[in-house]
Amino acid sequence: MPDKKAKERIAEYNLLLGKQANSRSLWQRTGDKMWPYVQIDSEYTIGTDRTKEIQDTTPMLDMLDMVSGFLQVLIPSGQTFFEIKVSERHSRDDRIQRYLSYLTEAAHVKLFASNFMIKMAKVLISMITFGPGCIFTEWKREKKGLNYKTSNIGSYVIIEDDSENVIGSIHKFKLTAQQAFKLYGDKAGEKVIKAMEKTKTMHDEFWFLYRVMPREEFDPFLSRQSNMNMPYDACVIQIKDEHTVEEGGFPENPYAIGRWMRPEYEKDGRGIGTEMLPQIDVLFEMTKSFKEVGNKWANPPRQAKVDGVEGKVKTMPGGLNWVTEIDNIRAMDSGMNGSYPITEKSLERQTAIIDRAFFKQAFDPLADLKGDRRTTLEIQERIRGTLKKLGPPVGRLWLELLTKTLERSVLELIRNRDVEQPPAELTGIGFGIEYVGPLALALKSEQARGFQEWLSFVGQAHTQFPEQHIPDNIDFDDAIPRMGRTFGVNIEDLATVEERNAKRQARAKELQQQKIMMAAQAAGKAYKDASGSPEEGSPAEAVMAGEG
Repeated sequence: MPDKKAKERIAEYNLLLGKQANSRSLWQRTGDKMWPYVQIDSEYTIGTDRTKEIQDTTPMLDMLDMVSGFLQVLIPSGQTFFEIKVSERHSRDDRIQRYLSYLTEAAHVKLFASNFMIKMAKVLISMITFGPGCIFTEWKREKKGLNYKTSNIGSYVIIEDDSENVIGSIHKFKLTAQQAFKLYGDKAGEKVIKAMEKTKTMHDEFWFLYRVMPREEFDPFLSRQSNMNMPYDACVIQIKDEHTVEEGGFPENPYAIGRWMRPEYEKDGRGIGTEMLPQIDVLFEMTKSFKEVGNKWANPPRQAKVDGVEGKVKTMPGGLNWVTEIDNIRAMDSGMNGSYPITEKSLERQTAIIDRAFFKQAFDPLADLKGDRRTTLEIQERIRGTLKKLGPPVGRLWLELLTKTLERSVLELIRNRDVEQPPAELTGIGFGIEYVGPLALALKSEQARGFQEWLSFVGQAHTQFPEQHIPDNIDFDDAIPRMGRTFGVNIEDLATVEERNAKRQARAKELQQQKIMMAAQAAGKAYKDASGSPEEGSPAEAVMAGEG
């Protein structure tokens, strides 16, 4: 039976879908030219030629190279690319720091053992090509581990708050009657149950909506054991029956949705592919012209005298033509072939525009270096400079997608006891993600350089004005560990506050003992010297003078 809630959710989805119409058209046109493995306004039959509209593979290959490069500098497989952090005040606790170090390592092991990297590659393809990318984080009880899913572009609509943050989404998906009944049982809807009555209809397909939004009436003081009192509300709607199939909730939004860029008033965002579509169209036209010019120069158009050639003109290698007179067959004016050098140069320029748009130099910075002048320093500076260009686009990816995914993943590991439980000191304390991968370190390198230059300045100023005690302005206790993290030093190699204080106390105690020993030695020598007349300026004279 139709229900009111289901009707409202379906109407909401249709409204948002209507507002997405222009974006969907743009995505489909972009997909046809760059990544024809999407189904937005059309459906493909298995085995059909999906690349028939692609005249030049440069945009597709640049995009795939960028995805591979991005994964390497963002999430290098098998390497630590993020650390779990708490506030500075709590991180000074030695027990907390040891647990966070353990949790960081354990989370990396669990992530790399899951399908995380595979799904992140799909998300990056979507973000770079179209704009939005979506990943779903869940815990698979039967497999006892983290699992990730992606939503194809065009299969969901985005819900924002007034600060342009993605707070919810509605996803449309399709199941056969057999699949739906297995998942939802009798709650799947009347038409699904009816379809299950016959073998020939049990494979009929039904559309569903999955809506996730912040819960309107959430009481944080009530128990969260029930899915109906979670911060995020989730419901499944079967469209044909207008029926609510399932309701529940999540402690965090399981869907993380990132956008490569978000122009004003365009919540769906845009990617490099959608922005470069006009240039891609130009590239395709120029590629066709280049092929045509090349063919004309390789096999130019010819003219032949009427009745001056026996049979058809043969232009294949070794072709022999019988003519009544010499020059009865000849190429037409070469000017009609077009200018091959100019066409080639124009095509190279257009290809370079596409390469630049997809940050090709950032991931292959040595490709266009000329000559043999490739010193280690030059290469390092070139790589550092090109990686910094990725800062603005990757900031949104960190904020909207990766951080939310990692935070939920870590919490899922803790909730399902797949890692050691946090110590009591961390109860009620939130945590954050700090990135330490190659790209993050490259972006932080400017901060490290600034500190090093500042230290050099302070040293020079102190030499000239020692009475001003200029080094007192440097907070070494905070700066040195922070510099270590900037350089990518493992947290295990940084001393905790307790360890640092213990070293200082031991050093102070040793210094105090040395002073006591020196005082004792001085007193002993003074006593020995007191048996005779003390020499002027000796310790004995000082002691005797004190007694007087």
